Amino acid sequence: MTDKKSVFIKTYGCQMNVYDSDRMSDTLAPLGYAAADSPENADLIILNTCHIREKAAEKVYSELGRLRVLKAHRAAEGHETLIAVAGCVAQAEGEEIIARAPVVDMVFGPQTYHRLPELIARVRSGERPAATEGKAPARPKVVETEFPSEDKFDYLAAPTETAVRSRGVTAFLTVQEGCDKFCTFCVVPYTRGSEASRPVEKIVRTSTPITALTTQAGRLALPICWPACRSCRVLPASATPPATPVISMTR
Repeated sequence: MTDKKSVFIKTYGCQMNVYDSDRMSDTLAPLGYAAADSPENADLIILNTCHIREKAAEKVYSELGRLRVLKAHRAAEGHETLIAVAGCVAQAEGEEIIARAPVVDMVFGPQTYHRLPELIARVRSGERPAATEGKAPARPKVVETEFPSEDKFDYLAAPTETAVRSRGVTAFLTVQEGCDKFCTFCVVPYTRGSEASRPVEKIVRTSTPITALTTQAGRLALPICWPACRSCRVLPASATPPATPVISMTR
């Protein structure tokens, strides 16, 4: 039987991050994690971050300072708390986050959160450094910011009926990720990788359980998430990219 645990996810930034936070919750649900209403009640706290401005990144470190106090307080009461930094700040700064905020247990980017169950297991079961000066041994830190070769969407758990209904009438759907434009001041190519359009069969497979549940109530808003909107190509799963888009999506 899966132990009941709780997770609190704080989301910064864009709709892509809102989508990612929902999918993290879906991925953690089979491990027994239910949504907590506040970080004070959470066994796992995830900050899903935005790196669009320097101030946005500094907000994360300010929040981590508050969570350090919370983690110590919960530890004194006998409660374990794992703290993770996800999203674009995690992808951009990686090991630097651990150096600046040792309270953090896990750092992972937007393309690796499908590995969350593995990352949690690595933190909990990894070898720990020896205790020094009477202090308890620290947990191992996990940093996962390499762009993976696998498609994360193939590994993400489908949302439960309860999760879909709790999110109201809006459910985000990703059809493309990343960008190859490298515009001035934009971090997307560096934090979300190169452009990758999803095959139409996979988009339909992802959207079917969401639309089936939400339309039972007669209402559904399905915003489409794709950063490079003028270059998105929705292709058959078996197709190779043609010279021109099969389906062109523009604003």
